[in-house]
Amino acid sequence: MLLLVVDTAGPTGGVLLARTDWSVDGAAATGQEIEILGVMELHPRAFSAELIPAVAELLRASERRLADVGAFVAISGPGSFTGLRVGLSAVKAMAEATGKPILTLSRLAILASVAARLTPSEMGDAAMHVVLDAGRGEFYHGVYRDAGNTRVAESFETFDALVQKIDRQPGWVIVSEVSVKTAFQSVAGSRLREVASPSVRDALPLAVEEWRAGRFHDPVSVDANYLRRSDAVVVARTKAEPVAQAARVEDVRS
Repeated sequence: MLLLVVDTAGPTGGVLLARTDWSVDGAAATGQEIEILGVMELHPRAFSAELIPAVAELLRASERRLADVGAFVAISGPGSFTGLRVGLSAVKAMAEATGKPILTLSRLAILASVAARLTPSEMGDAAMHVVLDAGRGEFYHGVYRDAGNTRVAESFETFDALVQKIDRQPGWVIVSEVSVKTAFQSVAGSRLREVASPSVRDALPLAVEEWRAGRFHDPVSVDANYLRRSDAVVVARTKAEPVAQAARVEDVRS
């Protein structure tokens, strides 16, 4: 069965096609568990122009069709409003056109899982404060435990409010951006850990976990995880244009 992962939540993005021996209902099959069939990067500020052609190229190169995809994975935020709308609109279009489910992942959760994999012995059961720059001197914040596997909370915070939260629940502060590292170096001290900005490849392990757990969504129920909801423009739930986009992918492939 195939997973198609779409990431347009951050400053850079990507599309990944993977094969797994796990079925939709979680039943395991024999053989190799996960195989990445192809990855394509998306350039900043070009997501809208590059996303559908990238999906079509991955399908063509792997000799698959859109209908062969068993589930679509979207990094649903937090992140750029425009980027999230582009990615989610495309994923919802493809899911509606094929009748397949969607899995959604938090960008904060992916960053937590990356940090936990890099330094598992250090992280232990301590709280992990994952911080991303939200602009305007504000931040996206996620609290995770169990080496990044358990989400406690996600929120949108000012600097002062976030410092208070970290003080009340001491733990590791995980960052991937220079601006956030600079802002929290004095707050976190030796408990600050910097990791590389997550790529679409880093989303795959969490996507497989969500698949195995059966946490699927139908296209209508999927929305962006903006966190800063008051500024968000909610993703349109009309079907005509998204289905047309998905049809163009199928046309290119066939």
